[in-house]
Amino acid sequence: MTVTPQVTPLSSDIVAEIKAYREVALRPQVSGVVTRKYFEPGQHVEEGQLLFTIDTRNYDEAVTNAQANLAEAEANLARVQQDVERYKPLLPDNAIPRQTYDQTVAQERQFKAVVAARRSGLASAKLQRSHADVRSPITGQIGLQQLEVGGLATAGQTILATVSTLDPVAAYFNISEVDYLALVKRAGGNVAAPHSDRPIELLLADGSVYAHRGQLDFADRALNPATGTLALRAIFPNPENLLRPGMNARVRVVYDVAEHAILVPQRSVTELLGKYFVTLVDADDKIEQVAVIPGPRVADRWVIQSGLKGGERVVTDGLQSAKPGMVVKPVPAEPTPGAVVPDPKS
Repeated sequence: MTVTPQVTPLSSDIVAEIKAYREVALRPQVSGVVTRKYFEPGQHVEEGQLLFTIDTRNYDEAVTNAQANLAEAEANLARVQQDVERYKPLLPDNAIPRQTYDQTVAQERQFKAVVAARRSGLASAKLQRSHADVRSPITGQIGLQQLEVGGLATAGQTILATVSTLDPVAAYFNISEVDYLALVKRAGGNVAAPHSDRPIELLLADGSVYAHRGQLDFADRALNPATGTLALRAIFPNPENLLRPGMNARVRVVYDVAEHAILVPQRSVTELLGKYFVTLVDADDKIEQVAVIPGPRVADRWVIQSGLKGGERVVTDGLQSAKPGMVVKPVPAEPTPGAVVPDPKS
């Protein structure tokens, strides 16, 4: 193949873990026996949808008692208020003792406080009753129930089920400090800025490239001192629900762009005693070897930093039989898919 300088994005393929963008473990806020389940495992659920009911008898009774207590307090307050209204016109004529009126007014204030407390108690009882109905806090897909109907749920501890959002999903990965610095320089600042123009590719376990590109949206505040890496997150659309939490994939991060890069297949570069060589075919169809300094790898190719200028004919197949000085009859290599694209932002 004849090598020519070209614009080439320099990227790294990094192992990533797919997680739900939002994932909530459903824990009840009240204790009791689970009496009903309103979903099928794996189905789509909406925010606010009723999923479980915990035995409500105790909470219903508490609401009834609170309502009765409030009604009693309101009746007492109404009676005292009537007394105040009846006594007030009698004060100017000294028809009742002033002390009697003052005591009634104080009693009115006391019963107002009691009514306020009883109303608060009723609101608390209703809130506890509402917690007996466990609803989905988000829209997403629910997993298998962790507690069957009839099981005892403990408030704040028992996990009833887990709800996850599957569109979009998040890919978490780590990059080295060197790659981070290169990424920051290329980004001109924050690598996780909203609406970034730096798309991220996702490579699936079968080697295929995921159809939708993602965007970096999070960079950790500090590097991990143990590994010297920085945690990043990329968000990928998942309209077909192909991606699932827990999947292992690789993200391809473009951290720089080489304006005049010379790339050769990795199989064309040989190593001998720590030095690297590329086999060429000169103008007279003779084989020669030249020393090169390889740089970053881009997919199945190697960027040559020194040793080639462009226009050379590089041997890609038959290296074992191509000896320096040998005259050969070269055949153009078949084009192979590579990582070179004319516009790294496309």
